[in-house]
Amino acid sequence: MGTKGNPSPAVAPEQPTANASFWARARRPLQRGPAFPWDNTVLLSLAAVIGIYAGIAAGLFASCIRTVQIVLFKFPELTSALFGRGDQWRALAWRRLRAAPWHPEFAVLAGLIIAASLGISWLAEHRRVRVPIFEAHRLRSAGVAGAFGLSLFYPLLLLRTFNGTFHESEGGLFEMLVAVPLWLRILAPALGGLAAGLVVRYVSPESAGHGVVEVIEAVHSRGDKLRGHVALWKSVAAGLVIGSGGSAGREGPVVHVGGSVAASLARTLKIPREGAALLMACGAAAGIAASFHAPLAGTLFALEIVLGDFSARRFTPVVLASVCATVTSRALLGGGSDLRPVAWVLHSPVEMALYVVLGLIAGGCAILYVRANHLAEELFEGHSSRFGALGQVARRVPPALKPMLGGLLVGAVALAAPRAMGTGTESMNAALAGQLALGALVLALVVKLVATALTLGSGAPGGSFFPAVFLGAMLGGAFGQVARLVFGSTIAGPEAYAAVGMGAVVAGATVAPLTGVLMMFELTGSYQIVLPLLVSCGIATALVVGKLGGSMYALKARARGVRPGRVPSALRGLSVATAVERLEPLRADLPFADLVRRVAESSHPAFPIVDGAGKLLGVLSVREVRAALLDHALEDLAVAGDFAHPVRTLLLDDTLELALDQLDSSGAEAVVLEPGAEGQATAVGILTRESVLDAWHRASEET
Repeated sequence: MGTKGNPSPAVAPEQPTANASFWARARRPLQRGPAFPWDNTVLLSLAAVIGIYAGIAAGLFASCIRTVQIVLFKFPELTSALFGRGDQWRALAWRRLRAAPWHPEFAVLAGLIIAASLGISWLAEHRRVRVPIFEAHRLRSAGVAGAFGLSLFYPLLLLRTFNGTFHESEGGLFEMLVAVPLWLRILAPALGGLAAGLVVRYVSPESAGHGVVEVIEAVHSRGDKLRGHVALWKSVAAGLVIGSGGSAGREGPVVHVGGSVAASLARTLKIPREGAALLMACGAAAGIAASFHAPLAGTLFALEIVLGDFSARRFTPVVLASVCATVTSRALLGGGSDLRPVAWVLHSPVEMALYVVLGLIAGGCAILYVRANHLAEELFEGHSSRFGALGQVARRVPPALKPMLGGLLVGAVALAAPRAMGTGTESMNAALAGQLALGALVLALVVKLVATALTLGSGAPGGSFFPAVFLGAMLGGAFGQVARLVFGSTIAGPEAYAAVGMGAVVAGATVAPLTGVLMMFELTGSYQIVLPLLVSCGIATALVVGKLGGSMYALKARARGVRPGRVPSALRGLSVATAVERLEPLRADLPFADLVRRVAESSHPAFPIVDGAGKLLGVLSVREVRAALLDHALEDLAVAGDFAHPVRTLLLDDTLELALDQLDSSGAEAVVLEPGAEGQATAVGILTRESVLDAWHRASEET
């Protein structure tokens, strides 16, 4: 015991020995590492599955186009093979079947995928592996879907083998058209347009359109519009149009198929909204990659045009989908690109000035192409008064017959240049080889511009990307020939300018310079050509942006109320659930006196109005209720439902980017719904611009 003024010293705590410290740590719970990112694994698996389906779709679409061409332009040979010398044709078909690349590894891979996905699901259900049950079921569904996609390779190979039993020359559709009578050359696009118009009008009205714009709309809004059966019918209708000679691209339907497969898988597996949008972008990338055998161009197409976002977390799934699509498409179609490679050498640094001029001309061509398509749409829809009596006549044509009328006009116009019909791949190869004269190049350029506008403007389904490639080849080839006449052999040949022109017109029409550069780099196989491509593509893009303010896709998307890339990307990572003002909806039969009391007790600017069953009827503005207080006659007559107005709705997992677009186009607030059982949705609150801004500020402070 210490004395006064001299307190006892504090006793130091006993220091644990090394062994005691070791056993103390050993008795603690095990420190586990971070959970395995199963959601990312599922997303990557689905991206690969989407790529497989896009590759199959590209092969199916190309084969269907070829079959339509055989039926229309080789009908005598077809009837002779099937009903005349049938024994010879069957012998040839049998030899083709035996020589076909059956790729048994696809069947083995499909079996391994099914076994692995089912095994993971079984192990998770029996607690043998630490995989969440829900994620395991997702992996199982993705594996089954991927195996089914691989199995589709074999029936499609049968169709391709059937097409191969008929003579096919390097001239492709052009040589077929030259060999048939003129009346068939005129009527064939009309017949294909008629069949496509009937499909769009009476079987699948959603199948109209180019394909890419629909995917962009779904990515930046909701993917409910992308359905599998719509993509199927769009492919059928577009195959009829292109196979019969209509001027459209085959990439649009393939992009739509990829996006539809992605949207269907996202709905089935309950993928959150942001993941679903990324998967649909993977579908678009896979469609471009499979159509052109260009995985890098497909990746940049999705990031630059569809998403407008180059963040690293979006890069890997898009690349995986593009690679899988390219590998699958090459396995089915064989070889590489449909376009021939081009050797390019810079003869003189002064030659770069010519590529500056080519970029300016290509930008002008892209502007003319976009405007021509828009004018043709106005003509066939009869919306513009500038066409006078012609517009009135077009307005009275039944919608189902408008593609037929467009096809008939295409057949008549294409009499001057049959190379403009179809996709024109063989003509582009001729331009890349320097085999076309200057007059043929200019004539094909003009006729292709008019024919594409007539085909797409009439409502026939098909892509608008590939026609831009054709226009670039003809424009660049013609420019190269003129430059060669002026400067002689001191510059590169016309084929080099044709390749650069292809990338420049595509870059201008899509306002995607990197896509144009990488696409031509992959198609030509020449690294040296990147230098002039960067110059021409950059100038063409700047010219189109300055004149039109956006690409051919962005302009159509804006017309539908979608503004991709306009909202800061930070809002894409925030959901409506982070900003919703939760409140109890008001019954429509709520008396006016009770309504006034509820409004007085609340600081919310609006309330959802529902009926007795909880179904949303509209929204009530508090401002209107306060203004009605001056009318004493309403006290005994009015109920809450009398103040209800139509309103836009949002879901809790929608992004704030989408929410802000909806608020800009609809009004001051939107009602937020929460999905329930059996497709029912319950109003849980409202969303305003102020609440969106508050959520964004909170997220910014946290980061």
